[in-house]
Amino acid sequence: MAFDPSRALPPAPGPEFAGAGAVPDDGVYVFDDERIVLAVNVALATRRPLLVFGPPGSGKSTLAPIVARHLGRLCHTEVITARTEPEDLLWRFDALRRLNDAQTREVAPTIGAYCASGVLWRAFDPYRTPPARDGQPTAAPGAGRDAGPAPGSVVLIDEIDKADPDLPNSLLVPLDTLSFPGPDGEEVRARAGVEPLVVITSNNERELPAPFVRRCIVLSLEAPDREHLLKVARGHLGADYDESTADRVAEHLLKVAAESEWAAGPSTAEFLDTLRACRELGVEPGGRTWDLVLEVALDKGRGSARPHG
Repeated sequence: MAFDPSRALPPAPGPEFAGAGAVPDDGVYVFDDERIVLAVNVALATRRPLLVFGPPGSGKSTLAPIVARHLGRLCHTEVITARTEPEDLLWRFDALRRLNDAQTREVAPTIGAYCASGVLWRAFDPYRTPPARDGQPTAAPGAGRDAGPAPGSVVLIDEIDKADPDLPNSLLVPLDTLSFPGPDGEEVRARAGVEPLVVITSNNERELPAPFVRRCIVLSLEAPDREHLLKVARGHLGADYDESTADRVAEHLLKVAAESEWAAGPSTAEFLDTLRACRELGVEPGGRTWDLVLEVALDKGRGSARPHG
């Protein structure tokens, strides 16, 4: 099934849709640009990861959950930090629980009994989790192979450039083969026909290894322009949309972004927040209240840009 944002969005397929804080606001980011749609569909067709570059606020992290909803898939999210270890995407070992068991002489026979599945494990084989304390394979909660086919998954690996270079290098084989050895040597493999779409985002703060980039479909998003902002506002606000207010707020947002001392200018979400505030508070362009709304909702101390009436 191809990604087609022109179709109406189906309801979210399950409670895991949001992952770790990746609930999309479908009126905030619009991904109907031909280049974006094609990149997603090339990634689906080739079963390659989609590596998305772009400045903060461009919607990188929102693309994956929106694609998941359009495809009727679950979305599993891992936000990368400097402390993320390569194995964390596969499974996490609970050393404290094993230590507690050792002290009571109740150590399980397998390492897997002390592991929790990571995002790639849940996406590759949602019906199986690491072994239980007796060493026997276990099914994911509420899942079973006789319950019907898995709905498929989208995996969001967010801000991979924050990790040590060893992390993307460690993903070369799992993402290339869609498989990896589990903690006890068992193979975890994506089932044919329900291979996950892996979306990886980067703010380009650190150069990624060339072999890793070569194995990805690469998409670069740009900061929203005036036309895009107004299009989003029209779709999001509906009958409450005011052309004059939206145009003035968009103009100021672009000014702040151009003059900002921060790495990131205001995002599309901040743009909509400002419009909501103006609508709810009855604030119109011009005057001190207008200036203050722009200052607290858009400027936020970003730099030299200041509102003007």
